[in-house]
Amino acid sequence: MNKTRQAIINTAKELFGKNGMKNTTMHDISATSGKSRRTLYIYFKNKNEILDAIIEEELACVINAIEGAAKLELEPVDKFVAYVVTRMNVVREVVQRNGSLGADFFKDVIRVERCRRKLERIEINLLKAILQEGCDKKVFFFNNIDQVSIFTHFVIRGIDVPYIRGVFDEPGSDKNGSLKRKTLTILYGLLNSGKEVNK
Repeated sequence: MNKTRQAIINTAKELFGKNGMKNTTMHDISATSGKSRRTLYIYFKNKNEILDAIIEEELACVINAIEGAAKLELEPVDKFVAYVVTRMNVVREVVQRNGSLGADFFKDVIRVERCRRKLERIEINLLKAILQEGCDKKVFFFNNIDQVSIFTHFVIRGIDVPYIRGVFDEPGSDKNGSLKRKTLTILYGLLNSGKEVNK
């Protein structure tokens, strides 16, 4: 990526995160980045275009992390746990890293939905591959992998907000250890449900 464009994105991310998008002007971004306003407008027409670039960058960060977890050479149960732990932690890091920007972003329903749909398709396909591998190895038993993958995705997504807020953190406990235990609870619930459905 062009270094000047990246410098503008990095500056805007810092300012949006600190002051919020509404309270940050293109002039602020220009002055803080050391780039002229003319240069700024070569790359971005307005703050919304810069925000879209920031979101694409953060989405790529999440996608790279979860795709990496899904490719780990692990047994199905361990891979499922590694995937969920990686996913939850990278989402929390992205939200916490962006401060006030996150609040502005979540107010924009259309933008949120657009991002969610893109990420959703990728996540469901990764979960499907993990669960299918488990079925192929006779560790998991599901008749309808497509439906189970969709359901699992929404169960995991449903704990995003409480996890980000630290609701599931156990005092004096390793955060990842706590998350792994909760992830196994989800998985064993799915497995037991699968057994019931397959009877």
